[in-house]
Amino acid sequence: MASIKYRPDVDGLRAIAVLLVIVFHFNKDILPGGFIGVDIFFVISGFIITSAIYPQIKSGEFTFLEFYERRIKRILPLFYMVALCSLVSAYFLFSPNDFSAFSDSLRYASVFISNIYFEKNTGYFAPSSETMPLLNMWSLSVEEQFYFIWPIVLLFCSRYLSSRIVPKVLIVALLSMIGYSQYLALTSPSEAYFLLQSRAFEMLIGAALALLLPQLRSEEQYYKAHVYFITGIVGALLVFIALITLDKGDIFPGVNAAIVCFGVALIIFSGERGNTPITRILSMPLLVWLGKLSYSLYLWHWPIQAFYRYYQPDFGVKGFVFCSILTFVLSYLSMKLVENPARYFNLKRKYVFLGYFIIPVLSFVLIAKHIDKQEGFPERFSAEAMALYYDSVSKIEFDGQSRKQFEGFEPFRPMLLGDQSVSSPSAFLWGDSHAEHFQSFVEELGKKYHFGALYGGQGGCPPIAEGGRVRHGELEAHCYQSNEQLLKRILATDVDVVFLGGRWSTYSETTLAENEDGRNIYLGDDSDRSESIKNNRRVFSAGLEKTIATLIAHGKTPVVFGQVPSFPFKPSNCLVKKSNYRWAAKDSCDTRSTPFFDRYSYANNLLLDLQRKYPETVIIDIPKLVCDRDECVSSLHGKPLYSDNNHINSVGARAFYNAYMQTDASKVMKKLFAS
Repeated sequence: MASIKYRPDVDGLRAIAVLLVIVFHFNKDILPGGFIGVDIFFVISGFIITSAIYPQIKSGEFTFLEFYERRIKRILPLFYMVALCSLVSAYFLFSPNDFSAFSDSLRYASVFISNIYFEKNTGYFAPSSETMPLLNMWSLSVEEQFYFIWPIVLLFCSRYLSSRIVPKVLIVALLSMIGYSQYLALTSPSEAYFLLQSRAFEMLIGAALALLLPQLRSEEQYYKAHVYFITGIVGALLVFIALITLDKGDIFPGVNAAIVCFGVALIIFSGERGNTPITRILSMPLLVWLGKLSYSLYLWHWPIQAFYRYYQPDFGVKGFVFCSILTFVLSYLSMKLVENPARYFNLKRKYVFLGYFIIPVLSFVLIAKHIDKQEGFPERFSAEAMALYYDSVSKIEFDGQSRKQFEGFEPFRPMLLGDQSVSSPSAFLWGDSHAEHFQSFVEELGKKYHFGALYGGQGGCPPIAEGGRVRHGELEAHCYQSNEQLLKRILATDVDVVFLGGRWSTYSETTLAENEDGRNIYLGDDSDRSESIKNNRRVFSAGLEKTIATLIAHGKTPVVFGQVPSFPFKPSNCLVKKSNYRWAAKDSCDTRSTPFFDRYSYANNLLLDLQRKYPETVIIDIPKLVCDRDECVSSLHGKPLYSDNNHINSVGARAFYNAYMQTDASKVMKKLFAS
């Protein structure tokens, strides 16, 4: 690869980028827009790589083998070091399900498609993401995917397109890609964040600058000093404004990322003359040194904080300081002992591809598949911890019991809950995943009172008879159509009881829960599809009332499950970790009740109002079974209740049943099913 003029200011810009990312990941409240550091990296990458390969392409000296050899030596050795250390740490620290999930991410990261894996399995801003040690490798995957394509495109353009057409093609390509990125950010935010097609324009902006500057130099086209001064200031302002105004709730990447990237391009352009204020600041020795360390810092900081948060979710000042020190120490040592020596080690090309790429990648893939096959090696944990773990991942479908299958009640699922001796179901369970997780509760109730039931519903879809989820002003068909079909089936049968369940507070508040990020859930109907809390509450209240009124009018008794409290962490994982490593885990795996009750207040009052209006309605007060004024517990009688931070497992559903049946309120069930 051709040698290019060294730009200390670009290393300084790298330092700014990595510091923004680290601070954001360690504490999002300090720099809510710190995630734009990744976008700064993308622009710098496009600029540096294109500056190196374009002269070779023009002179006919470029070869793909040399290019990829240098990329392999530059990128992979340190990645292997971080991945190996993460693998060893995960073996000793992660629960089996998390270790198995880690192995999947390792396999995808090893072949540079981890961005695809994380797009399918998580959200970048979600709290669970903070404990995925290889999540930051998504950006590395995006870069490598880009550099599998970009040299081919550049080679084609240089050979078959005239120098006058190339700028026009670049402009059209950039505008098109930014537009598509904006579209994806609006319609599929996770895809937009993680995938190449919505990120490529960021590296292309840096690449375009790398194509422009040599052209200006060859024509000796230099601007007056004030032009470079102004472009540097404007670029810095664009980046700074984005930094202080953007947060995880904004549309991204799209236009917002484009503004950041154009600002970075202006900063790099202003450094062409080397004497602007911005360039002098970025060329300060400390920033330049940090810039040289930036790749190591970026790779190490995330797994370090992930393993720390895995046992200490309350990161705080202690976590910030500890993880910062460890990040810098490991980054410096690995740069000196691994990154630079491996990069400049003189080795024949075939051995580089074999020893730096093929053997390590195959090894990681095979190891990862073996971990997954062994289900995360559960024997690593104590008997007590494993008992808790297996309870926490329990599902009614896999409890080993044989159940009847009733076809002909679609869209309800055919698996019969409850008394297996009945000839037909006499109850239905309808709702979202927060209804589904009560299947074992209904199962035990059915066994006691000799009835059978079927479950039907869609995740994220409340059991409302009117309206449904909306997105960008349109009703989401899968929700309202499913509810229409389920209600039609209920009314067409002679079932006596319909259990209703839902994550009620999400539909009244639009958001998920404390410390839980994700796309807001909006509701609408034919009269109003605007996305707001006010409209959500209107549609939710009217839709749930119509459900209850319709059921009662057709001689069916609605039994409504109260909402299970949400946690700001995974409580069952906490219990498993506490059992295995008491010294490292949280002191308590319970959570404060106030945040939950504050969010649940509107929905709970709505349920109570509906019960007063329709006295036939029965409410099973779930929060009362696990919460008091101070806290909500994560286990009952030694049994872990949750499978994640808001869904209960099968064992937990049975524990709720047992707790409920010990209350006076449960007597209504005897009357209900006796009749």
